[in-house]
Amino acid sequence: MKQRSITSFFIVLVVAAVVACKFLPLDIGDYIFDLFVLCITVVASFEMCHLVENCNRRLNKYLSSMYAIFNYIILICCFKFLEFHYILLIQLAGLIVYFIIILITECIKNNSRTFKENIMASLNSILVCFYPGFLFCLFLNINHIDYYAGVDYFSVVFILLVFAITMLSDTFAYLVGRTLKGPKLAPSISPNKTISGSIGGLLGGIAGSMLVYALVYNINSWQTILSMYNLTWWHFLIIGLIGSCVSQIGDLVESKIKRSANIKDSGNILPGHGGMLDRIDAMIFCVCFLYITAFIIII
Repeated sequence: MKQRSITSFFIVLVVAAVVACKFLPLDIGDYIFDLFVLCITVVASFEMCHLVENCNRRLNKYLSSMYAIFNYIILICCFKFLEFHYILLIQLAGLIVYFIIILITECIKNNSRTFKENIMASLNSILVCFYPGFLFCLFLNINHIDYYAGVDYFSVVFILLVFAITMLSDTFAYLVGRTLKGPKLAPSISPNKTISGSIGGLLGGIAGSMLVYALVYNINSWQTILSMYNLTWWHFLIIGLIGSCVSQIGDLVESKIKRSANIKDSGNILPGHGGMLDRIDAMIFCVCFLYITAFIIII
């Protein structure tokens, strides 16, 4: 418990420092945040490769882990040159191109295998590229959304929403579930999660979102975001509620994958928390939801 608390403190400290960098001049903070997301994605992808291998499936773990960098190059090349929705389409096309690259590599590297075996290994590899690679890399798209939103700090608000919703949802779920206990939520997937904890998580997600709203509402330079897009407190309440729901689903998805791989933690890089994937599992789905939400708001 003590080790977990110490690690949590340093995680919050690092996140706060990286988000604070967003206020640096000349877009320096944007690229610091990009590097932060890329490092997390590469580590989480490598851990996911380990889970896939434990399910007795072949894959190219090095190319799978490096996909985030390939995706980032596409984003940077398209950024400011194409409309917002076209970038996502090109990134999806890039995912197909990356699959072909992996397949060619597998066929050359493992010519003793049958073509079907190389296809299966490539499909397993691209699965890792998609989860967590492609999905979590949508955080990079959010990070550069100010240019398309036409208002400063729009990206900061959505970055804060991601962290506030997932962190408070996880904290409230843990505290409420541990205090009230009660019936299990999904005992076959994650035996420690309870229905009371899940409800507590929903309240935590709403609380996190409303804290961000209060921050935006009380900072003069940020109020333009609310007026420009007609956003009110109940929009943030709904975002917090849905964000917490998808975060908890993301948590269960990773638990199911770990159970299939017969592994307790995806890694040990974060003492008391397990691996990087264990830490961002809920965040992956929340990032996707908030990217879609931001997309709907600005179009």
